[in-house]
Amino acid sequence: MKKFVSSVLVAAAASLVAITGCTKNRPYVTTTNPSMTADVGKYKFIASAVTPATIDTQVFDTSTTLVITGYSSDRVSPYDKIELYIANFKGKTGVNSIVQGEAGARYSHGVNVGLATGGIVTVTEVNSTAIVGYFSFNTDDGIAVTNGKFTVPQP
Repeated sequence: MKKFVSSVLVAAAASLVAITGCTKNRPYVTTTNPSMTADVGKYKFIASAVTPATIDTQVFDTSTTLVITGYSSDRVSPYDKIELYIANFKGKTGVNSIVQGEAGARYSHGVNVGLATGGIVTVTEVNSTAIVGYFSFNTDDGIAVTNGKFTVPQP
């Protein structure tokens, strides 16, 4: 009986090892360090966190909007954020006009939200791990957001 019980335990341990497997030759996923910077007037916006997302808008047939949000790292203005939108994003590079409705943006400073009235959101690189680009826009409350750059992982 002891031999039978020990045989069952050995078989169970062997099957557990076989089930859990091994990580040899398993590809390692490299992630992109997300970032966003911009000049907001004389203030240098540096994001402490940047999140990409896609939203199925169904405005166009099977349309997807890319949303990139950068949250300020400034301790004086911790609630500042920049939000970028690219309508009908197809995962390709290109210049997207805010005036023509291809893109949108807004800058939030505390409870004050400035909506972009003109400018661009440009995607310069799209690969399997990241989306990279730049942006510049003016808001309806007179703020100029210039020299913006972003790097985000694929959502």
